[in-house]
Amino acid sequence: MFCENCGAKIADNDMFCQNCGKRIELPAAQPAPEQSVNQAEPETSVQESEQTVQSEEIPAQQVTTAVAEPQQQQANPYAQQAQQQQANPYAQQAQQQQANPYAQQAQQQQANPYAQQVQQPQANPYAQQAQQSQANPYAQQVQQPQTNPYAPQNPYSIQNGQQQVMQQPKKSNFKISKKMIIIGSAILAVVIVAVIVICILVSNANNPVNKMINAINDGDYKTAEELYYNNYSALSDNKAVIDAIQAQVDAVEKGYKDGSIDYNTAMNKLDDISDLPMSYETTLSDVKSEMYELKSSADSLKKGDKYLKDKDYDNAIYYYGEVLEKDTANYKKAQEQKAKAVDGIRQKYLDEAKKDFDNGDYKYAISDLQDALNNTYLDNDKKINEQIATYVDEIIKKSDEYFNNKDYENAVNLIDNTKNMFSEDSDNRKKLDTQLEKLNKEVPVKLSDIKFDSSNTDYFYRYQSGSKDVAGNEYNGDNVCTMSVSKYHENAYAGLYVNKDYKKIKGTVAVEKNNYSDIGSNTKAYFEIVGDNKTLYKSEVLTNKSEPINFEVNIKNVEKLTIELVYVKNSGNSSMDVILADVELYSKDSSVSDASANETSEVSKAESSKEENSKAESNKAESSKAA
Repeated sequence: MFCENCGAKIADNDMFCQNCGKRIELPAAQPAPEQSVNQAEPETSVQESEQTVQSEEIPAQQVTTAVAEPQQQQANPYAQQAQQQQANPYAQQAQQQQANPYAQQAQQQQANPYAQQVQQPQANPYAQQAQQSQANPYAQQVQQPQTNPYAPQNPYSIQNGQQQVMQQPKKSNFKISKKMIIIGSAILAVVIVAVIVICILVSNANNPVNKMINAINDGDYKTAEELYYNNYSALSDNKAVIDAIQAQVDAVEKGYKDGSIDYNTAMNKLDDISDLPMSYETTLSDVKSEMYELKSSADSLKKGDKYLKDKDYDNAIYYYGEVLEKDTANYKKAQEQKAKAVDGIRQKYLDEAKKDFDNGDYKYAISDLQDALNNTYLDNDKKINEQIATYVDEIIKKSDEYFNNKDYENAVNLIDNTKNMFSEDSDNRKKLDTQLEKLNKEVPVKLSDIKFDSSNTDYFYRYQSGSKDVAGNEYNGDNVCTMSVSKYHENAYAGLYVNKDYKKIKGTVAVEKNNYSDIGSNTKAYFEIVGDNKTLYKSEVLTNKSEPINFEVNIKNVEKLTIELVYVKNSGNSSMDVILADVELYSKDSSVSDASANETSEVSKAESSKEENSKAESNKAESSKAA
């Protein structure tokens, strides 16, 4: 330690300077030296000190600056006292006493080992303390050797009677980079945010709203209810609390819909939630209603499956229809099962119709399928309509079969009876009308079915199925007629107006075997067709030995047609019956070929000539008698 007034060395325990008598003021506590100096080795060489100084990195910006505070410190009583005190004997003694060993020791620093230590600050603990201490402005500045620019200087020196204090910055190897500043700032920001968040969390944890929300989220509804009534003003109608309750309702609804919660568990959970205050502000009531609807919807699916298994298709379809579209878990399956039930109903109708059709009950088969279309679930059903159309086509084919087998009546009746089952504008009706029109053109009119305009019905008989001719042939069917003549009734006929609608008439003529009496061998007759009073055909003379005769006569452009069986006069006393089998009239629009030119047999011509001559002679005789 050195005196602030004279700079002399002062022992640690001295209260006054031994050189000038100045009272010693203890300096403020200084920080511990950066590097301890081993006082036991004062002999450390200057060279080692310089190497130590040079090994340390000194930033270029660290410049030794003079501290202005010691120069301007006017209020320091000790400094004033040191300058102004003339009456102090110790000060005068310090100025005059040249033989004082301490003064001489201060002036001759090269002989003083402590002064040498000041010049070598690395080995002198007091010099190092002087470098670090800014609180002692009165230390004497020590000049450093010019040979070592890096050697620390004594910050306390007296120049020209004025005290100047120089401060040497502390040396350090530590450098602060820009990156370290950024990282440090970021860390500091994170710490600040964390502190704020912790404070907020602690504050929120004690908030009654948050306490109630936490209780609701934990399912502790009893605690939540208690918190509500204990903090009514803060919690009443609080939106955050209502939202928390709504979230509980939504979770239950979602769990039920995705199947993770069964119906009973979900309803019990909602019942518990309904005890919470303000639960009426949520959709809880609507959710319960919807869940009930979904439960009923799922139950309907189960009932439908049971009825479907039992083939009770109507009830199955009803319950499948009760499955709601919003019941996404069951709706699609219900629609698929409903389609199966509809298939079952359809198949029942199809099976019944097929049974009737295979039995030849074509009309009933169509009727069965039309009944199916009247079913609520099969209204305008595509498959049923397709099957009806198929049956109509089959019926048309069947009518063609009848036609080809000359069963014209069934051919026509089948179409005629079927077409009346459809509306006039339907496609099926149009197809049947076309077929009937075709049949009317192609199917000949049977003689047995003709309604004659004139006839002597006593000698013309219809529907004589089972008749036999003299040659032993039997004639069966619905188009067999007979005509009868004798000398007592010489003519049998039937006439009708055809109005030029037909192009030919054809059939078979045969002499019928009389079961009651034999036909006399001399009894004769002939068959004749007359058109508009003109003979178009006359058969050969018929006797009890005649074979059947097939005829085909052109009747184009005929207005009135007459068929006759004429008795040959004076040919015998017995009567003669003639079979007219399969006599038919063909429409002019028919596709059948036209009849060949009308021909009359030579025998018939001769007999006809004889008859005409006989008639002429008879007329002459009657005229003569009259004259």
